[in-house]
Amino acid sequence: MDYEAYILRLEEECDKIYQIAEKARSKGFDPRSQIEIPRASDLADRTQKLLDFLHPRQTAEQIRELTLKHDGNRELVAIDIARIVTAESLLYGIKENCQGCKGSGEIAKTPTWKVSCDDCNGSGEQMGFKSAVGEADWKETLETYEATAHKSRGEHLRVATCLYHGICAGLAVLTEGILVAPLEGVVSCRILSNDDASECLAVNYAGPIRSAGGTGQALSVLIADILRRDFGFTTPQVTFSEVERYKEEVSKYSRGLQYRPSNPQLEVIAQNCPVYVDGEGVGDEVTGQRDLPRVPTNKVREGMLLVMCEGLVLKAPKILKYVEELELDGWDWLKSFVQTKSGATEIKPSEKYMGDVLAGRPIFGLPMQVGGLRLRYGRSRLAGLATTAMHPVTMMAMGGFVICGTQMKYERPGKATVATPCDSIDGPYLQLNDGSAKRFSDANELMELAGLKPDGDWSVLPTEPEWPIKKIWDLGELLVPVGEFLENNHPLVPSPYVSEWHEQVLENQGIAEGKSFEEALAYAQTYDIPLNPKYVPTGLQDMSAEELKVLMISLNHLDDYQVPEEHREKVYRLCIDISKDGHMSGDESLVLKEAAKQLFGGSAGDDSEDSCQYLGSILNIRIRPRTTMRIGARMGKPEGSKHREMNPPVHGLWPVGYNVGPQRRIRDAARKGESFQVGIRVCGICDQQTWRGVCCEHDTNFVGLIKQSLDTETVWKETLETTHQATEPEVKGSKGLRSAEKMPEDMLKAVLRHQNGTSVFRDGTIRFDMVDITMTHFKPKEIGLTLGKAQELGYEVKDVEEVIELFPQDIVVSRDCAQIMLKTTQYIDELLVKMYGLEPFYNCESVEDMFGHLCMGLAPHTSGAILCRLIGVAQIKGHYGHPFFHAGKRRNCDGDIDCVLLLLDGLINFSRSFLSTSRGGQMDAPLILTMGINPNEIDKEALNVETCNSYPVEFYEVTQGHTDKDGWRPAAPKESTAWVEIVEARLGTDGESEGFGFTHDTTNCNHGPAWNPYNDKEHNLSMRQKTMAQFALGEVLHAVDNQKQSAKLIDTHLIRDMRGNLRAFGQQKVRCTKCGASYRRVPISGKCMTITGKKTDPFTGEEVEVKCPGKPIMTVSQGSVAKYDELMRDIIAKYGCDEYITQLYTHVSMWVDQTFDDKSVGKQQRLF
Repeated sequence: MDYEAYILRLEEECDKIYQIAEKARSKGFDPRSQIEIPRASDLADRTQKLLDFLHPRQTAEQIRELTLKHDGNRELVAIDIARIVTAESLLYGIKENCQGCKGSGEIAKTPTWKVSCDDCNGSGEQMGFKSAVGEADWKETLETYEATAHKSRGEHLRVATCLYHGICAGLAVLTEGILVAPLEGVVSCRILSNDDASECLAVNYAGPIRSAGGTGQALSVLIADILRRDFGFTTPQVTFSEVERYKEEVSKYSRGLQYRPSNPQLEVIAQNCPVYVDGEGVGDEVTGQRDLPRVPTNKVREGMLLVMCEGLVLKAPKILKYVEELELDGWDWLKSFVQTKSGATEIKPSEKYMGDVLAGRPIFGLPMQVGGLRLRYGRSRLAGLATTAMHPVTMMAMGGFVICGTQMKYERPGKATVATPCDSIDGPYLQLNDGSAKRFSDANELMELAGLKPDGDWSVLPTEPEWPIKKIWDLGELLVPVGEFLENNHPLVPSPYVSEWHEQVLENQGIAEGKSFEEALAYAQTYDIPLNPKYVPTGLQDMSAEELKVLMISLNHLDDYQVPEEHREKVYRLCIDISKDGHMSGDESLVLKEAAKQLFGGSAGDDSEDSCQYLGSILNIRIRPRTTMRIGARMGKPEGSKHREMNPPVHGLWPVGYNVGPQRRIRDAARKGESFQVGIRVCGICDQQTWRGVCCEHDTNFVGLIKQSLDTETVWKETLETTHQATEPEVKGSKGLRSAEKMPEDMLKAVLRHQNGTSVFRDGTIRFDMVDITMTHFKPKEIGLTLGKAQELGYEVKDVEEVIELFPQDIVVSRDCAQIMLKTTQYIDELLVKMYGLEPFYNCESVEDMFGHLCMGLAPHTSGAILCRLIGVAQIKGHYGHPFFHAGKRRNCDGDIDCVLLLLDGLINFSRSFLSTSRGGQMDAPLILTMGINPNEIDKEALNVETCNSYPVEFYEVTQGHTDKDGWRPAAPKESTAWVEIVEARLGTDGESEGFGFTHDTTNCNHGPAWNPYNDKEHNLSMRQKTMAQFALGEVLHAVDNQKQSAKLIDTHLIRDMRGNLRAFGQQKVRCTKCGASYRRVPISGKCMTITGKKTDPFTGEEVEVKCPGKPIMTVSQGSVAKYDELMRDIIAKYGCDEYITQLYTHVSMWVDQTFDDKSVGKQQRLF
C-alpha cells in the first residue's frame, strides 16, 4: 500500500469513529451534544480552527496562497497573515457582548469571588464580525486597511483588539497551529501614552509563551512592530522606573532562563524595543518600583521575561535577518547582541553535560576520556531526531542505568539523547574477575557469567557479588546520525576507520575483501590501502608508540606471545582479547603478533610517536585509527511508560466536596449529602434549570454558579442499578471542579472506569505517557505482528523477520501501557452499551486485538493532537514512532515524554467544559486533531534526518577536516549534505514521506535490559542503594574518576538539597493533618481554626460553627533536612572529594547539627 492509500485508509477509519462518537454525543449525556475535537488537514486548517476569531474567515486559504507566494517561508507568511487578520478585524469587526462573561466583564469563581474575564480583558465586550469578513478578497482588504488604519488610532480598545488578533494569528502560523502560545501566551494588547502625549503599543505576554520557543517569542515582537507602524503608533518612551523594574524582575525570577541579560543589556533592550513588552503578573511581588502607572501588576511578569531574555536576545540574528529583508528601521540596537562565531579550529572537551549530576544517575564517561563511548557515524532503523544507538551489551555493562527509553546527557553533538539497541556495532570491552578480557557482542554470554538465564532480564548491580565485571576498559560505540551534527550545527568530528568505509574503499579499487589477516595485510601492502579495521585494536591510538614497543618486546613469542603479568594492562588498554593466563586471541591481536614477529626479526620501524604510524611502519602498511573521538555521557531522566493519573487518582470528574475524607469516595458524599460549587444551566427549549450540558436534545445555557448537592445520593443509586452492582464500589471523585462553568461528568462513567481498573485525567480522557523514541523500519515479529495482520494493515511483507518501512503515523507502544489500554477499550465498549445504547466498538480480548485501532498523540505544551494508528507493542519503556510523527507534535526524541490516547475515548469523553480556567488550562488538551502529516509543515529538525543506506567515501574523507597554512580545522556540518541525503533534499518529491533508508540494522528492537535500577518498582531500591550502585559502577568504568563524580554530585545535588531544606525548615508553614489547611504559625490554641460546617446546638437551639478537629504539624522535618548527610559523609570517606566541596559539606553539616541539637536526646552511635 503506497502512502496516499495509507492516508486515505486512515481517513476512512477515522470517519467511522467520528460517526460513532456523534451518535453517542447526540444522546445528551455529555457536556455538549457535538464532538469537541474538530479535524484539520494541514497547518492552514489548524491555524484557522485553533483561534475562535478566525472561524468565520478565509484564513486557511490565505495561508496556503501566501505559502506558495513566499516559497514556504513560514516567517514571511506569518507577517502577512498578521496584517491581513488585523485588517479584517478593523474593517469588518462589530461590537458584541462577551460570550465568556455575558457582558459583565467578570467570571465567577464562586458565588462571592469573581475575577476579570480574560476573553474580553474585563471590558464585557467582544468583537464579532460582519458576514463580509468571509467573502472579501484579502488583497483589497489590505489596500483599504493601509489607507485607513491610521484614522482609527483613537479607538484604543477596538484597535488593541485588532492588533491582538493579528499578533495571535501570526504566532499561530509560526508555531504550526499546534501550540498553546497563541491561545494563552499572548494575553492582550494595550495602547499606552508616553510622556510627550504620543502613543505606543504594549503587548501583554503570559507564561505559556514559553512553548513558542525563542524564535516564536522574538518574531511576535517583530510582528507587533510591523502592525503598530500601520496605525502610526510611535515607539515607547520607557521611564527610569520602568527600566529599574525590568532589572529587579530579571534578578527575582526563580525559574530557569536560558539567558539572563546584564543590567546594561536590559537598559538597551527596554529603551530601544519598538514595542512595550509587558506581562501577566505571577509569583513573587517586587519590592521596588511598585504601582507604576503603565504596569498593572506588582508581581513578576513571567511572559515579559521570557520574551525579552530568551526571545529578543538569543534570537537577535533571526530578527535582524527579516528586519533587513523587510527594510525596517529601529532595530540596529540588536546588533550588539549578535555574537560573531569564528570557525572552530579544534574539538575541545566540554563539561556542559555534567552541569547537574544527580544521586542514583551515574556518569558513564568524563569529557573525551579514554574508555568512554566511541563515536561512529550512522543511523540505525531506531535512530534519528536526537535518538542514537548503542550495543545492548553496553547497556548491560552500564548496570542497566541506560535502557531503551532512558535519556542520556552527552558531550556532543547535542545536549541529550535516547539510546536504542543496535547489535551491528561494537559492544563493550570488559575485563572479568578472573583476569581475562574480551569484547562482548552476545548478551547471553554475559548473562551466563552473572548466573542469569539466557534471554532473561539483566538485573545485577555492581554492588552485588554476582557482578562479573572487574573493569570496563571500553564502553563500545555510540552510533550518531549525521543529522545530529546538522541540527546542532556542531563541527564534523573525524570519523574512525570503520568497516563500511573500508568496504567502499575496496569496492572503488575493485578488490574483494580478504578472507584472512594474511590477505588483508597483503592487500594493504600491495594496493596502498589502509589495513582492514577489524584487525586494528580499538585502543591503539590511545597508547604511545614507546609503550607499544615495550609491550611487543615483552611478548613471549615462544609461548604463543603470552603477555607477562606486568604488561597485561597495556593489552587491556588496547582492547585485545586475552585469556586469564595471558594469551592474546581474536582478530585484533593478529596485527600485534605480526609486528612483534617483525620486530624480533630486526625491523625497527620509524621514530613516530603516533602508535598507528609506528605500527604501520613496521609492517610497511597504512593503519587508520578505529577510535577518533570519545563522547562523555551521564544518565539523564529515567525512561517512562505509564498510565497518566491525577494526584490522587480519581475515577470520574464528579465533585464530592471537601469534607468526605482523603479517600474522596462518591458513596461517602452521597451519604453525607455534601454540597459543592456547580454551574446552573437553563434549557432553551423547556426553560428548566439543570446541571447537565444537554437537555431536550439541545445544549443548555450557563447562567451562574451555585452551591448544591446535585442529589448525589439519588444519582448514585441509579448508577448502581444501571451497572448491576451488588455492593457499593469505592469509586472516587474530585473534591471540586476547576472549570469556568464547573460542569460535572456523568457519574456512570466513573463507575465503569472503576469496574475496568482505570482512572480519568482532568479533561475526561484516559491517557498513557511514554518516552518518544524514533523508528523508521521494523520487523513484524519483534512488535507482535503476525504476517496476516501486517498485510491487513497495508504492509507489503512476505516474512515476519523482514525489515519493512514504518508508515509515518503508525506507532508501537510499550507492552506495559498496552495492558491498561486494553482495559480502556473494554471500558469504552461497556460505556457505549450501558450509557449510549450502542453496539460495542473494540471487542478486544487481548493486546493483539488492538492492533490497527486509531489513537491520538499529544505533547504537553501543545493544543493539537496527531492522528496515529497502533500497530504493535514492544518490551520498552516508551513508544516507537516515525520522526515525522514526533516532529508533528513539535517534539524530538531527546527524552521528551508525550501521551497517547484512544481516538474514540477522546471524541466521546473530552470536553472543553472540563478544562481549568487558570492560565495554561488549554495546554495539553486535544483542541484539534491533525489528520495527516506534511513534511513541509512539521518541526524543521525532522528535515535533518538522513535517508540514505550508506555514506560514501567522500563523506568520511570530509569528516577528517581541512589543513591549510593556519593549521587544522574541522569540517562544517553543512559540508556533509553534498554526500549524505537528508529529508530536506526530498521535499517536493514522491519520496518525501517514504522510501527512507538506514545505515545499520539491529536484530530486535526489544533488545537490551528491561530493568533500570533507578526507577525499578519490583526491587524498590532506596536512594542510598542507587547512589552506592552509581559509585560502584564508577569504580569499574575506566572513563570515570569517582573523586570527580563525588565532587559533582555533592555540589550540584546533595549539598543544594540540604541547604535548601534547611532554609525551608526556618521558613516553613504548618499544615492541618485533617483538612490540609496551612498556617504561617501554629494557632495559639494549638488546633486547626478551619470552619468545616455548621450545626444546631442541642441545648440552645442556635446554629454554631464546627471547627476542624485536626492538629497542625510542621511540613519540614529534621529527617528531610538531614536525609543526605550520612550519604555525603560516606561518599567522601570512601571515594574522596576535592578540598573545597569537602569543607563546604563540613560547614553545612555543622549548621544542620546545630539547628537540631538537643542535649536531652542521645545520639545513636555508629558501629563502624
